[in-house]
Amino acid sequence: MNTKKKYLIKHCAILVTVLFFGKIKAQQDTVRTEKVPGLLENVADLADWGMDLVTFEKEKYTFFFLPLMHYEERTKLSFGVMPVWRFYIGGKQEGSAYYRPSNIAPSVVYSTSGMYEVELLSEFYTPNNWRLKNRWVYQSMPDKFYHIGNETDKSEYSEFDVKKLEFIGDVMKGLNQELFVGLNYDVGFYEITDVQSDILNEDVLGYDGGTVAGFGPMVSYDSRNSVLFPDAGSFVSLSYTYYPESISEYNFSSFTLDARNFLKLGNKQSVLATQLYMKSAIGDVPFYRLPVLAGKRLFRGISHPYKYMDKNSLYLQAAYRSHLWWRLGYEVFTGAGNVFQKWNSDVFSKVHLMGGAGLRFRILEDEKLNFRFDYAVSSRGNSGFFFTLGEAF
Repeated sequence: MNTKKKYLIKHCAILVTVLFFGKIKAQQDTVRTEKVPGLLENVADLADWGMDLVTFEKEKYTFFFLPLMHYEERTKLSFGVMPVWRFYIGGKQEGSAYYRPSNIAPSVVYSTSGMYEVELLSEFYTPNNWRLKNRWVYQSMPDKFYHIGNETDKSEYSEFDVKKLEFIGDVMKGLNQELFVGLNYDVGFYEITDVQSDILNEDVLGYDGGTVAGFGPMVSYDSRNSVLFPDAGSFVSLSYTYYPESISEYNFSSFTLDARNFLKLGNKQSVLATQLYMKSAIGDVPFYRLPVLAGKRLFRGISHPYKYMDKNSLYLQAAYRSHLWWRLGYEVFTGAGNVFQKWNSDVFSKVHLMGGAGLRFRILEDEKLNFRFDYAVSSRGNSGFFFTLGEAF
């Protein structure tokens, strides 16, 4: 067995062992129907009081003010604020199979790496089954570019500064409560400066930034019982985006499949979540629009999203999520994936395996919104640590 495989097995064993014994201990406690004596009870009461202080719940809406703190290798430690307004257009549909809350969430974030970001997230669900989802963001940050492809050696890279303005979203009409059809859009403006070393050079498409603008059809099926923390149902999304040269500096297209399933296990406190994700790009694709295998959502065993990128990416991951005590929970996850130039034998060449675990802290108990701490390692010596808001999938 080679050194990297021993490295992966060792770290995964440690993570699984810690969480296994944590689960045994959690089963000895109640879900806080009985008091936990001493210091733990006082800390829990103080945290509950703090969350109540920044959360305002009414019959038709919830408003909460979140101080943000994130960590990942790409941006380092980040601080910010996010006021969130969650509401139900037309009121809560009590008694229905499930209902979806609308939300508006602006945020301002600054990181120790020198990144600053202003973002507006919004998602609207109307009583007549329209869904409008948007992510508008301005970001300025130092970044890194590694070679395109699935090479083992990623020790060389170029550092650069990037400023970008992105408008990404979709407009969908529900044919019923679960099946949606519509259009997606993707518009971005990029300025890349102060490139260090020649790994990023004029032979790399997009090395000096540019503009992309695309749109295309989209269909999705969504039977999840919660948007934030589902424990039952499925989600499948298919989208095609075309970037015509008449409005975009780069002429290309992309196809994305995202399929997820959620299954309750044993009791209402545990869930098995699985995801299959595939993205393919065709044409003159700038590097910052290539499919990737990395990051806080797409493959947590690799931290930097520009480390492994190519014309195609494919991965499968599974996660076991369960409650521990009070507002605390945990997740154990694993996955396999790859990036490759063509759909041939490269799909199975040098496949990445990853495994990891994390803790959860529930900010909103009714809405099941979590902060998560995740650590994962991969079979080729990479690792990732993420502290952020919301589940990976």
